[in-house]
This record gives sequence, structure tokens and C-alpha cells, in this order.
Amino acid sequence: MYHTRYLFNFIFLNLIVATPQINLHYTVWVSESQNHTVLQYDCLRVAAFIDEVNFNREIISYCMNDDWLLKFHIENNDAFPKFTFAELAKRKITSQQLYLWSAPIDVAERYEFYLNQLSTLNDMFLETQVFYNCTLPRFGSMCQYEITYHHWNYSSLNEIIHDYYRTYEYNPTNFTCYTHLKCNRGPFPACLDWSEICNGQVDCLDGEFDEEHCWQLEINECNDNEYRCTNGQCIPESFFRDDINTPDCLDGSDEIQTRFQQLNKCNTDIPSFGCEEKICRFRLTTSSCVYQREPLLLKAIYSAKEDSVSEQCWSAFKCLLEVPGSEKPLCTGICEKLACAKIINNTCPDMFYIPNIPLFFGNIYLAHMKGDSFGLTTMVPTTPYICYSNSYYDDYSIDRPKLLFKNKTCFRPDNLLALMIMSTTWEDRYYPPLYDLFKILKRFNLITNYTSMICNGLNMYKCFNSSKCISVSRLMNNEGDCPYRDDENMTHINNTNLTKLLKYHFKCQINNKYIHQSLVKNIDCDCSIEDEGWCEDENFLIQYARKNISFQTICDGFTELIPIIIEEQNETDETECEQWSCNNIYTHCDGLWNCPHGEDEVGCDLSSTLNCSSDHHKCVSLHTNELICLPVKQGNDGKIDCLGATDEPKLCQRKNQISFYDNFYCINSSSVSCIDSSRLCNQGASCEHEDDEKFCIKNRTDISIHGSICLSSYSSIRSDVEQFLCHETKLKIKQHVKYFSLKGMSKSVQDQTQNSIKSKFLSSSHIEKSHQHELRCHRGFDLRIWLNNEKNLTTNACLCPPSFYGDMCQYQNQRVSLTIKFRVLSDSWSTLFAIIISLIDDSEERIIHSYEQFTYLSIRDCKIKFNIYLHYSTRPKNETKNYAIQIDIYEKISLTYRGSLLYPIIFPFLPVHRLAYIADIPRNNEDIQTCFNSQCIHGRCMIYTNNPQINSFCQCNRGWSGRHCTIPYNSMCSSDSISMGVSAYNRSICLCPINKFGNRCLLNDTICQMDKNLSCQNGGQCIPTDEYMISTRKFMCICSKGYIGDRCEIDDTKIILSFQKSIVLSQSIFIHFIQVINNSIPMRTTTFRKIPLTQNSFTIYWSRPYNIIFIELLNKIYYLAVIQNKYERSATSTKMINPSDRCQHINESFNETFAQMNVLRRIKYYHLPCQNYSLNLSCFYDDRHICLCYDYEQQRLANCFDFDHNMKFNCLGQSVCENEFSDFHPSFYLDFFNCGIV
Repeated sequence: MYHTRYLFNFIFLNLIVATPQINLHYTVWVSESQNHTVLQYDCLRVAAFIDEVNFNREIISYCMNDDWLLKFHIENNDAFPKFTFAELAKRKITSQQLYLWSAPIDVAERYEFYLNQLSTLNDMFLETQVFYNCTLPRFGSMCQYEITYHHWNYSSLNEIIHDYYRTYEYNPTNFTCYTHLKCNRGPFPACLDWSEICNGQVDCLDGEFDEEHCWQLEINECNDNEYRCTNGQCIPESFFRDDINTPDCLDGSDEIQTRFQQLNKCNTDIPSFGCEEKICRFRLTTSSCVYQREPLLLKAIYSAKEDSVSEQCWSAFKCLLEVPGSEKPLCTGICEKLACAKIINNTCPDMFYIPNIPLFFGNIYLAHMKGDSFGLTTMVPTTPYICYSNSYYDDYSIDRPKLLFKNKTCFRPDNLLALMIMSTTWEDRYYPPLYDLFKILKRFNLITNYTSMICNGLNMYKCFNSSKCISVSRLMNNEGDCPYRDDENMTHINNTNLTKLLKYHFKCQINNKYIHQSLVKNIDCDCSIEDEGWCEDENFLIQYARKNISFQTICDGFTELIPIIIEEQNETDETECEQWSCNNIYTHCDGLWNCPHGEDEVGCDLSSTLNCSSDHHKCVSLHTNELICLPVKQGNDGKIDCLGATDEPKLCQRKNQISFYDNFYCINSSSVSCIDSSRLCNQGASCEHEDDEKFCIKNRTDISIHGSICLSSYSSIRSDVEQFLCHETKLKIKQHVKYFSLKGMSKSVQDQTQNSIKSKFLSSSHIEKSHQHELRCHRGFDLRIWLNNEKNLTTNACLCPPSFYGDMCQYQNQRVSLTIKFRVLSDSWSTLFAIIISLIDDSEERIIHSYEQFTYLSIRDCKIKFNIYLHYSTRPKNETKNYAIQIDIYEKISLTYRGSLLYPIIFPFLPVHRLAYIADIPRNNEDIQTCFNSQCIHGRCMIYTNNPQINSFCQCNRGWSGRHCTIPYNSMCSSDSISMGVSAYNRSICLCPINKFGNRCLLNDTICQMDKNLSCQNGGQCIPTDEYMISTRKFMCICSKGYIGDRCEIDDTKIILSFQKSIVLSQSIFIHFIQVINNSIPMRTTTFRKIPLTQNSFTIYWSRPYNIIFIELLNKIYYLAVIQNKYERSATSTKMINPSDRCQHINESFNETFAQMNVLRRIKYYHLPCQNYSLNLSCFYDDRHICLCYDYEQQRLANCFDFDHNMKFNCLGQSVCENEFSDFHPSFYLDFFNCGIV
């Protein structure tokens, strides 16, 4: 009776109280091999990002691992109510309810399986299965886990996990280790880090094991559409500089991050790709990005003592130098500095190594003389000796005095190690100069003896006077990889004819110099030439303006274009402007005088009560200090008529100036000529004759001493004169790039802004920091396990993220970290796909080591990068096998197979495979490529779509697996799902139909059937969200044609177009929609229609904003159909297209000679066709523009924007052209509109 009442109360409370739902995954596992340990189980799956504007999707699994939990016996738990399946069924409880009550996924599915077989089979074993009804903070199949810091304000598991990492800053006091490579990393507890393998330096003291095979990366070549990372990894070119927080290169060379960002960003971040899948190259003794690892490593290294050196000498020297590990309390007890020097003199040998192992490269030692202690009077530290045991560094030390000590050559790099005398710690005093020396010696260090065959390869560069060779991709990377830095000498590279190989480089056009792509947009000007604040490899917006003709800035009084020679004349955007109207919608009231006499700024200042006519400027009289009206012709005439020379703005402007600060001119001043507005009326004259104070209201009491009247806080108390001069002399900035605009329609034009979603994290200030956590779980999630509730027996455990394993997450995992972006042709933008990504091997069993699956919808996800962790089923991985990633693609709603892709994993010696791809989903009407292979016994032979010439595989029938589908297994998938195979742990891999979920596809997803009023309307397709989607909504709608909105509740805009009978229509026409966006390029979207011969009208349903519509017939005949001031959603528009709406080609408006002129000269005459009223033009076009004609202040002008007449692209550069017609779908359309339908 108690349990029945409890169950009723529990159901009722769950209806009214929102509590986090915590469903464990993989709580049941089976392995046919007795010695095959399941490496991960009892997992929590959490989204790495919880803001919807993030363009990465990543699920992090926090799991128990190995057989650690099996060491403990968990007693049956009577602290929480429990119910047998039979009891639950009797009370009409559904599996959906168990799922919502935080039952483990396996328990909920097992219960659903029990319910399904009740009518046909009475399974006594299943009916006695138990559901434990846990109450937070307890959860698990037996309520055995407890979140120790939980509070009741959390609403989701995501919030709990994210807040955990925000609260407990990661500050490790011991190491995490990579143990799958035999390597002596130094004295205990030092150990190898995964990032130290193939980091360009030997870190193992007992051999070059960590760099043995890495030459394969150095000679690796990338495809033309890929960017080559510094370490040799290849990523898609479009991934370069796309996300500073999540680099795609393992070494981070595709993004610009400061040292501080790399080392400190992740202390309070969740262990996602952006934190765990990267190395930091700028460190002395490690490549780990964990800040604390290097101090811990140095402490271990400096514990290595020579046997011949006494403890007293060793301790005194360490204390004197304040090396890592010489804690102040300990050293205070041993000696102060003067006393230390005496101990050293009395107990130390004349020369010894400190530490007694190499500090870097596995062969560079530091040695000190007894006399290297602080001088008794100067207290100045001396430079240590640099000692080495091979000849690599002889050329560097050739001019320095050397000595031989214990079979090593030693020298003092005194001129390089300019020690920081005033520093008080070893890190501050020695680390910077040692790191500088480290970078120099690294050039001479030779890890691999490259064969002549490798060095003579086309993609390799042989260093001058050295046996060292490097990839040509390292040339001009500003690092100096060759001993004599000849790889940074462009003259030498030119002489060796290597420039044709510099495909990974950026060419500086002005000085004809190449720089490495990684130096582009890195804050420094690497092209070396700065022109008035503009740097070619940094300021791309300005670079665009300097190199591209822009109609909006032509003849505006400021030179943007780099001069080009046309017919032996230097031409720019400011030459040959006689036929240009300088007063237009792009110059009027922009704050700068673009016309010779400032006509474009007349009437722009509305702040004062004085009204001047349209041919007069406002200004302040030199004689009366009052506002007057000045004839326009007196502006910029060389004579100052106004106070501050506001009528002569050129007096305070410099050539090629971008920002104009000092705009108040001091008349007849011998010292300061121009000052800024902050110095006006500040009760202290800045001009020699007090021009800046004479117009101010005297004896003010409502303004602070030395506070300018032009401060924004005083705007309400200014006089008209003060208001005018503050306005006229304020900061003005010349916009190098102006965008196409329809002036006067700004309210309807959408601003391109970045959405910002505030964090939903709760304040955790009330949670005390747990120092125990810092020692225990490293990057894992700390839990308490209840072994026996009655005896109050507990133990602690760690759920480890994918990068780690071990009872304290202290070991680093071998893994594959895959970033993948999908693209699909326009025929499938609204098709929901199921994506299954598997890590497989090439054995006869064709083992699926791990897998992930999710849904993909192009209109929702085409900008999204999916981050996927994949693990091997054994530790360590089997080095005798070859591994690959297989991607299987199905249509989710129909479960129709679309195709499979294969990506082999190369470089098997790497501990972490950081892979990045763009995957193409096969087109809709493409026949599935099969092959004939009689060895596919219980399956069919299929061809991988991304490599059809080489790779094929056997797609096995349900219940069969293996390379040739000969290994039987018992599929546990539901009958209405697709059984994809079986994992290494004998778990069935199931592809669920749209309304099912769970590992076995036994759970019903009823979100789309719960309430028809909240679901999709007007025939829209409801699809449930999956765990990879970051959304507060549980479903989304794919709308049918004619409808838009979250629930398809909004009608599309309806456009009815008809054509005057004299217009001869082509059978197919293109409709170009143009949306005008503030401060951005116009957004163009194009679709096409087929028109029957007998029809001269049609209707378009359109779901996106637009301002202009052009109709294009074949042979590039354009008609202006619509131009509107304001986009009205769901409106109906009717338009009759007349012959007068046709846009003429410039050949029709100008003679042939003019039409053949260079576009820079020709475009300056483009107002003329509009001003020729006999033509009555509404638009015209050339080979790169479409121009509109408009009326502006008693004149008719042109307004042009760039238009690619031959565009053949859709999302991410792919196109599908059917029936021999072009298909225009610009990639930037989908990028901006979040992948909308066209």
C-alpha cells in the first residue's frame, strides 16, 4: 500500500515540479569473450555546448571504465522505493514514464520489451526485474550513485555538469599519464603526456620512441582544397580561422590563440574538443596545454641528482637558484642566500649537472660551476653551461669557448641568456631566456636522419649546409626551422625556384612577398609594409577596398583603390569623376565632406534652431561667435570664414587618413593647429588665441573643472553654438567599405548581428571548493557510490570523459576525435537523415569498436560541425590492425539507405587522431552503387560513395556480421528498426524509426503525438529533437510548401507575376530575390520555374525576406519585378511585368568603344543612362553589376550592386543541375539564413 501511494505521489509531483532527468546509458553489457573487458559503462551523456548560437555540436560521455566498479559489491538498496516490472504493469505505468523518472535507458527498454511480450509470453525472469525510484541527488540502476554537491535549483543534467566545472577550477597537483608507449620521462612522478608524441622534440630519456615515426607527418601532403597544419595534419580549407575556441588542427595552427588563452581557458571549462584535443607548442619541457603540468614536470626533473653530489650541496644550490621544488619554508630551514653560498663552496664539486638529466631534446643538459652561486657582494646569478653529447649543435657553439665535462661539450650562451636580475623565481629568471635558447637550438636539432630520397621529394626543402630537410609548408612561417634560417629567406627561396610550391602561403601583393597562411590575421603585420594603418595580411576589409572597385565609394573624395595603369595613366576611384554626382545616398550626411564644397553635408545638423537654405552651410561667425549661414561656394575655398575652420575641413585632414579626431582648427596658432572636441569649453585654452573657449558660456557652475562641454553628459545644457561645434568637431571615421543600400528603407532592412544568449548557469558561490576533487578525478566527474545504505558504507568514484580513464581519470586515452560537417544537394535540404559513424578495423570480424549516431537536417544543420569521440575496444589498440571511420547515411523517416563513406585512419603511431572532414551526402535520385562479391554470404556488396574506384564492403543482413557477413549474432533491435550490426561488446547497433529511440529502439517518442495544438500545422512534418540538438524545444517542424514558422503556422509571401503579351517568355525563367542588409552585402537567393508555352503568369510562395525581385529569361534578359520599401511577411503581391521593366545592357546605352573601356573608367559614367529621360530606364546591367535608377534631389542617379551572372553554387559549394539548367544557390545564402529552403 505504501508503494502504491508513493508511486501516485511521485507521478503527481513530477507533473508539477521540473527536476533534472538523469538517464544512465550502457548499464547492461554482454561480452562473448570472458577476457574482453568492457572499457566504458554507466555513462552520462551531456552536451558540451548549451547555447544555441554555437555552431559546434558535441556530446561528452562520462563513464565508469575498466572493471573498477566490479571490485565492489553493491547491496540491494531499500532506502528508495522499488517496483518489479509486474507491479509497474499492473498500475499501467509506461516505459515513457520510467524514462522521464530518470530510469537508466536499458531499464526503460527492458520494461518496454516486457510489456510488448505480455500478451504472448509470460517471462518470469523479466517480470521480477526491478525499477528503483531514485530521488536526486541519487541516481542509477540501484540508486547507487550520488552527486555530492547537488542543489535543487538545477533544471537539467547539462546545468549540473557545466556548473560543476565552473565551480571547481582545475588545478592539478599530480600528473595524468599516457602509458601506451614505453618511455622514461624522468624521475617519478614524471610521465609521458600524449601531446609529447610527435611534438618535434625527443622527450623520452631512454630513446627517440616518442618521435620515431613522425617523419611521416613531415612529408605528408594535403589536397588543394585542404589546409596543412604545422604538424602535417590536413583539414578542410574552409575550417581555417573559423572558430578560435575549437581548433581543428591538433597543434592549433589553424586558429590564433594567445598563450594565455591556450593555457588558462580550460581551467573552468567542460572537457570538450576545444580543451582536450590540442597541443601547445610554445612550452619548454612539454606540449601539454595544462598550465600546471610544466611546473610539476620541472619539479620532477630537478629532483634528479648526481650520486657524487651530497644532499647538502644539492639542496643549497636548488634553494639558491630557487628552482622548481625548492619550497621557501624548506629553504628557509636550510640556508639563506649568503649561507647557501658558503655551503656550496664547502660541499659541492667544482662542476656538476643540475638537474642530472637532459632538460630538453633528450640531449641538452644544464651544468653549474661551484662559483656560479650568487656573488657574495653583487648577489647576481650567473649563466649555466649548456652541455650536449652530439654534434648537432657544434655550428651554433663554434665561436664560443667550450669545455668538456663528463663526455659532453659545454659552453656558456652568455650573450643570449640575459638573465632577469630583478626576478625572484627560477621561472621568471631562467625560463624566458632558456625558452629563447630552446627555439634556437631546435633549429639545429635533428630528430630523424632523413634519407636522400625523402629530402629530394618535391614537397621537401633541404636546409642550407645541413642534412636537415623540412616540408615546404614550413617555409616563411616566421619560426626558422633550418639551422641558418634560410627557410625564412625569400631571396634564397626564389633562387631555388620553390615559389611554385608555396600553395600553403599568402602572397603579399605590394612587396611581392610570401608569408605562411598561419601568419594571416595573427594581429602582427607580416607583410612588413603598413600603409596608413593598413596591413595587407591583417585588415582584409581595407584590403578588399584597396583592390576591388566599389560603386558605393567611387568619387567620394577619398582614395580607396591602389592605383592601376590604364592606357598609360594612373587611375584610381578618384580620377575622371567629372560625370559623377558627389551628393548621393552614400555620401549624404555621413559626417565627411565628399563634395568639393561640402554640398553633401548641407542640412544634416538639426541640433540648433537656426535654419539655413539648401545652398548654405551652418557655421559660427569669427566675429560674433554666433551661428550664421555661409554660402556653399565659400566652403573649402581656402579662406577661413568660420570658427574652428569648420568651412575648411581639409586643414585638419591628412592624406589617406582613416579616423579624424582633431577637427577644430586653431586660427593663427604657431604651436597647436588642430584639437579634438574634448578640449572645447574645458575652462583651459588649448588654442593660442583661445578660439576653443571664446564661444563658451561663461561662469558656468553646472560643469566640472576641466570637463569639456562636449562630454555626452552635458548635451542637455549646451547652447546652440556649443551644440553645433561639438557635433562638427567630433570623431569622424571614413568607411572604406560601404554596402549597397536602399536609402529610406532602413527600418525594413535587417541588421546582421550576432545573437547572444545569456548563460543560464546559477550562481555557485555557496558551493565550497573541494580540494579533494582537485586530487581525485582530474577532468572527470566526481561521484559518491553507496555500497550499503544500512551500514552507511560509501566510496568515491569518477566518471571519466572520453579523453581519460582510470579510477581517478589519471590515464590518457587513445582515441579518435573527429570533426565533421555535412553538405547535401538542394534536392535534400529538407530531408531528415540518420547518420551512423563507426570506428571499424580490417579484421575478419570487422569489429565495430565504437559508434555514434545522430540526425542531420540541412536547413537546420548545414553550418554545424559535429565533434565525435570514438574509442578502441581494447587498451592499448591492436597495432597490427588497420582502422577506419565508416559513415552510414539513411533517410530517417523512410529508413531508405542513401550510402556509406569510408575514411581510413593513417599514422597509426599517433595516440590521438584529430580528424576533420566535410562529407557529401549522396543525392536523392542517385542509384545505390553495388558491386559483385560472392563472398558477401549473408549480405550485399556495396561501394563507398567517396571512393568508388577502390573501396567496397559487405552490408550484412540482420543477425549477421563480419567482413563477409558470416558471423551470426542475436539482434536485440526492435522489429521496426534497422539492425546495423553488433559492437565489440556484443551490443546491437540499431537505427530507429522517427518515433522511436533507445539503444534497442524500444522506447516511443510521443512528442509529436502528445498535443496536436502544439505540433506542426498545415501539413508540416514534426520531427523530435535528438541529444545533439541544442534547443529548449523538444521538436521542430519541416514545413510544407507555402508555410513557415516554428509550427508552420505562417503563410509564405505570395507573389503573383504576369507578363505583358509582347514579352516572349523562355520555357524556364530564373527568379532572383535580393535582400538588402545593413552593413553587409546584399543577400541573393535564386530559384527557377518552368513555364508552359500557353501560360504567361505564375505564382511564387516565398518564405524569406526580400527587397528586390529580378526575373531572368534565357540569354540574360532581366526584368525588374519588385522593389519594396518594407518587406511584409505573408503578404500577397501582384505585378504585371511590362517591357519598360526590362534592364538594358550597357551596350544599349553606350557605344561599343565605351562598353569596352576598363570598368574602373566606365563605371564613373553610370549615372548618365538614368539621367537620359528618353530611355526611361528603371535598371541596367553590365558583366558584373545590376544598377537601379532612382530619383534624388531633382536628379536621377544610378545605384549599383555586384551581381554574378554565372553563379552555380549552393550550400557549401555544391550544386545539382537537372534538365541542363543552372541551379543558383549561393553558399552564403544558407550561411546567413541558417540554411533556409529555396
